[in-house]
Amino acid sequence: MESANQYQPVQPVPSPQRRGNRGCIWAAAILGGLGLLTLLALVFAIATIGGSSGGSAAPVTWDEQFVSGTGTDKIAVLPVEGAIGDGGGGVLGGQGATPENLNSQLMQAAEDDSVRAIVIEVNSPGGGVVASDQMYRDILDFKRETRKPVVVSMGDTAASGGYYISMAADRIVANPATITGSLGVILSYLNYEDAAKRLGLKQVVIKSGPYKDIGSPTRDLTAEERRILQDLIDDSYNQFVEVIDAGRAGLTREQVLPLANGRIYSGKDAKEVGLVDVLGDLDTAAGEARKLAKLDEATVVRYEQTPGFLSLLTSRLQPQEPEALTVLKAAGFDPSPRLEYMYRP
Repeated sequence: MESANQYQPVQPVPSPQRRGNRGCIWAAAILGGLGLLTLLALVFAIATIGGSSGGSAAPVTWDEQFVSGTGTDKIAVLPVEGAIGDGGGGVLGGQGATPENLNSQLMQAAEDDSVRAIVIEVNSPGGGVVASDQMYRDILDFKRETRKPVVVSMGDTAASGGYYISMAADRIVANPATITGSLGVILSYLNYEDAAKRLGLKQVVIKSGPYKDIGSPTRDLTAEERRILQDLIDDSYNQFVEVIDAGRAGLTREQVLPLANGRIYSGKDAKEVGLVDVLGDLDTAAGEARKLAKLDEATVVRYEQTPGFLSLLTSRLQPQEPEALTVLKAAGFDPSPRLEYMYRP
């Protein structure tokens, strides 16, 4: 008689290979999760340091790109490109016309004994009043502390705030076709009161004082509000005139005032009225810097920075500005009023 056990189904024995594959999958999942947590923690730490450091962030190391010349002594070219503003670059730095970036370039040039002079390559229509003034004062501090000559080389545009920061230089070189000037202050904002009425929109404001919503885009200025804003404009304008008066030894305040009416000048015209010193290009500016530093020869290098992986990552993670607001700003309309040394065609 056959045993009943022979009819019992045989349980399959797990294959060692299958168990190994399952273990690898779990290990990969655990390692992937840990890697993701580590990456998120790193991004959070960078964002925290960058946001809390303010102006005391560690100086960025800029790459040196050869431009021209020979010799062990160097002339460093520091680019100031685009609208001047507060970038809040944090620890990762980055390109842009911001006080943070210019200051880090100046620090690197100050600490490098082989850099005997600098050329600030300005290609900017200007920008914020405070940011422009900070950059101007940083250049003055660099000159006072290092005794190294500073020359400005103007590119396509060096107007308003771009001209303001140039006043800290020992010499200014402009291309004959450079657009410069626009000496003055502007405050503008978008008023969409009529559009809001057509759409049936009404802004409700509860404020602590009569001027708390000065510059509201949903209503016109009162006469008193216009006077207050004009006083701000006049203060910043007088500061601009004083900076030009201090920076251009050949011009008195009385001679500056007729020039500082907001009009733009070509580099050629600016030379004729005493707003720039020499007509030429970057090579001309480097030659002026070499003469001021009393050098027979020098290697000209430009400070540049290639964004690294972390800076690209954090830029992708930053919240994007609404497209409508981006379009308005590109067209010269800013929803909120602010003082600017800015050339706007």
